[in-house]
Amino acid sequence: MSVQQPVERSSAGASTARAPAPTVPAAQPRLITDITVEHGPVDLLGRFFLAADTAARQRGVFLSFATFEELVEVNKKNSATWKPLTTLYDYRACPRGLAPDRAFCMLGRNARGEVVATHAARFFDVDESDTLYDIAVSLRLFYDEPERLKNEGERCEVTASIAHSIRGRVLINGAVWYHPSYRGRDLAMIIPRISRVYAYTRWKIDHSMGIVIQKATDGGIIDRLGYPHREWDLKLINSSMGNGRCCFGWMHADELLDDVESWLVGFDAQVDVGVGDRRAQQQR
Repeated sequence: MSVQQPVERSSAGASTARAPAPTVPAAQPRLITDITVEHGPVDLLGRFFLAADTAARQRGVFLSFATFEELVEVNKKNSATWKPLTTLYDYRACPRGLAPDRAFCMLGRNARGEVVATHAARFFDVDESDTLYDIAVSLRLFYDEPERLKNEGERCEVTASIAHSIRGRVLINGAVWYHPSYRGRDLAMIIPRISRVYAYTRWKIDHSMGIVIQKATDGGIIDRLGYPHREWDLKLINSSMGNGRCCFGWMHADELLDDVESWLVGFDAQVDVGVGDRRAQQQR
């Protein structure tokens, strides 16, 4: 039996207990602090959501859940620094796959209300009769109806063995973009973690995965995402993003929870250092 616990922001930064909510499907939250912990350790995950939301705010980014229509518009408005959105997260290509019960996206805004960060995720039920390899090479990963919607000559080639062996409820993360003026603020260590922890507590996923384009791996972003496992290749040919080579990065559910604990230790250490610095300045 799952325990449901809303996450609240208080002056002390701790969650406040409430009576369990009725066992009905949770509505899509608006803010990170609106998330209800349905699966997993309530205290740990509640503390994580508060800490991660605080960490983003400390970097000038205010996170909220949004629609995929909004995501497409943000992509269009920022074409100078963001390539066309992959159809994996485009509601015009995947209206069923991006339904609220199977996917979500987050936007990060600055104090002026301008979108400066994005992240999206959707989950797939993968089994031995319909593997991730099958879903990818058939282009069902990228389109609800690939034969009708795919580009001329578009295909996906996969050589990574993980695409054949992974099973269960698999979250695939992507649509990651940061405004150039907000890069270098460690947002890649915060927002993707919120995404996969939210997916875990909502759907009890078995695995969290990112399909990371080579340019991002060369730039070191994949190192900040926290995935302990990586394997090449997934190749896109004539896709909406053009041609590209991608790496699979993933973690299992137990590794996800271990990563949350480790991240919180690092966050608490940062807070302690900040408090110590302020006290030292006050005593001068």
